[in-house]
Order: sequence, then C-alpha cells, then structure tokens
Amino acid sequence: AARARERERKRERRMKCNLLSRTMSCRTAVGDVARCSSTTCSNGSVIHRQRQRVRRERNRCFRLGSSTSGQGFGASPSMEEQIEDVKARDMLIDALLEASSQSEGKLLETVSESLLALDKEFWLRFALRTDQCETGEEKEKMATLANSVMKITELIVKQSETSLDNAQTWLIKLLQEAADENGQWHLPLDESEIDKMRQFMKEKLMKTAGQETTLPQAGEEECDMESLLATAYAWMRKAMDDAENKEAQGLVPLLQKVLQLYASEYLLNHSQTNPLQAENDALEAAGEIQFSLPAREAMDKLVKSDEKEWSAQLEQLAEQQACTEDALLVELQKKKELIILGMRGGMYEQRVLVEYLHELEERVKLAFGGEGEETSTKSTDS
Repeated sequence: AARARERERKRERRMKCNLLSRTMSCRTAVGDVARCSSTTCSNGSVIHRQRQRVRRERNRCFRLGSSTSGQGFGASPSMEEQIEDVKARDMLIDALLEASSQSEGKLLETVSESLLALDKEFWLRFALRTDQCETGEEKEKMATLANSVMKITELIVKQSETSLDNAQTWLIKLLQEAADENGQWHLPLDESEIDKMRQFMKEKLMKTAGQETTLPQAGEEECDMESLLATAYAWMRKAMDDAENKEAQGLVPLLQKVLQLYASEYLLNHSQTNPLQAENDALEAAGEIQFSLPAREAMDKLVKSDEKEWSAQLEQLAEQQACTEDALLVELQKKKELIILGMRGGMYEQRVLVEYLHELEERVKLAFGGEGEETSTKSTDS
C-alpha cells in the first residue's frame, strides 16, 4: 500500500509537470518574447539555444501528432536536428561546469533557466561525456556536478509544487468573487462582477507602487503571481482539451478574464516598476522617441476598459479622428518593447502582457481599416 501511494504521488507530480509544459503556446507574439529572452538570461546564447531546442522538439511533436501521415509522435528527427541537439546539450553541460566552478548561486541560476532541457536525452549525453573523461579527477568533477544538479532540480520541483498548490487556492478565491451566492457563474460576466475580481486582485494579489497588498489572514500565504498565471493557463488548456465537458468549457472565459485583468492592472499601476521605464520617459522628454498625448490618453482608457468595449471605443476614435492609427501603434510598440526587454524572458507574466497587447494591436488595425488578423474577441489563449 505504501509503494502504491508513492507511485501515485510520482504519477501526479509527472502530470503536473507535463500539464505545465503543454500550456506553453507557439503564438507568433510569444515568439517575440522567446527570441528576446536571451538578452535577459545570465548565460546568454547557451540558455537561448536550449530553449530553441526544447521549443523545436515540442513543436515537432505537436505537428507530427496532428498529422495524417501515420507517423505520430514516434517519428524521429532529422540527422541535422540530432546534431544540433547534441551541440546544444554539450553547450549546456559546459555552462553548468563553468557555473559550478564559480558559486552555488550561479549553478542554481543556470539550472533554473535550463530546467526544461534537463531531460532523458540530456542525461544520456552527460553520461557519455563522463565516460569520455581521460582522468579520474575529471570523472569525479562530472559526478559531483550531476549530483548537485539533481538535488537542485528536486528542490525546484518541490518548491514549484508548494507554490502551485498555493496559487490554486488563490485562483479559486479570485474566481469566487464573480460567482453568485450559490457558487455559480453567469456568463458573460457583468460589470459589477468584473469589478469585484479586479478589486480582489488589486488588494490581495498585486502590490501597487508604494503600497503593500492586504495582509493575508491566518493560515494564508502570499500569492506568487507567476504561479497563479501558470495555473490559469494549465486549467484553461485542460478545459479546452475536454471538449465534451460543458462545465469545463464554461471555465475558459473566466480564466481568460483573469489573464486580461492581470494585464490591465499591470499596465495601469505597475509598469513604472519596469527598470527601462525611466529611461524611456527621459527619451520621450528629450524628443528622441515619438510621443502623442492623445494616443497615450486613448490607450490608457482602453486598458482601463473591459475587452468587449475595445471595438466600440476604437471605432469612435477612428470616426472622430481623435488620434491616428500610427500614433496608437507606436504607443503599443513601446509598451511591448519595455515588457520584452525589461522583464525576465520566458515567464507567464511576460507572456500574458505581450498577448494582451498583441490582441489590442489587432483591434486597432481592424478599427482603422488596417490589415489586422481576424482574431476572436477573447483570444488570450489562442
């Protein structure tokens, strides 16, 4: 019975890890984040190469799994891809060796950045590199590194499980703000229900400039927003995959609203914490960056509004010619650049913000007669 319980716990752990990894989408806007993530990584091209390898392999599996060729997920990568993968793994091993020779903190940082790349193929390559060592001292160094990396990985997984459990609790509380007295949701949410969710997020989940969040009650832990967003994405993907479950499908717009509210609240009250914001403001004041006050005010009004009001507001701006399409797009581009370059790459917080701005950009193009994509009104997870 004890062995059975241990197997069940391991199975649940694997399911959590797999669920999180499957929620990483391949949207073009997020591709911008992935391409820029190497600028914020301490290990530069090494981590970037590893992320490219993991992303390429995941995309290949999705593509083959949905194909009609009959190959499915068992199809093998080309010889060129295999060679590139070996090079990327060797670069990561070298980066880990260098980090371990510097400090434990540096090794922890490197492992954290490369966690998804530490798969079975990586450890097979690591074992081969160890066998190729010419001296006993080199083999001992590799063995010590392997032991350290495994301990750090186990620690990160345990911390992630604890953080995700806490995030699930907070996410449920946030969704309950929009429910009626019987715990039911009525879609679409009305303005008062959305305001309740926004107020709860403001007071309980997000810190504003110069103000702490409301102190947690006894037994509550502070919410980690990154974990909450990761949980929202995981639940949304699971609900979308279960097409026959109507109750699960009803959860999708609620979770999309959570992501939209986070993006709105960050852009309104937290963007000044971005380390590049002050530099951007100085360049605007000096006239080195294009600035339009009507466009800035219109953009702030849009961000404050619910997503379903965007189209009407933008059409009104276009009809009244209050500001130009180019001015609005410039404001959006500046916000995108600050988020991509000023936030740590690969995080869900960055992803939510970029997708939110990408959707708003498409709405601007459609309203002003540009060539916007035909996106849905709620495509946060498209």
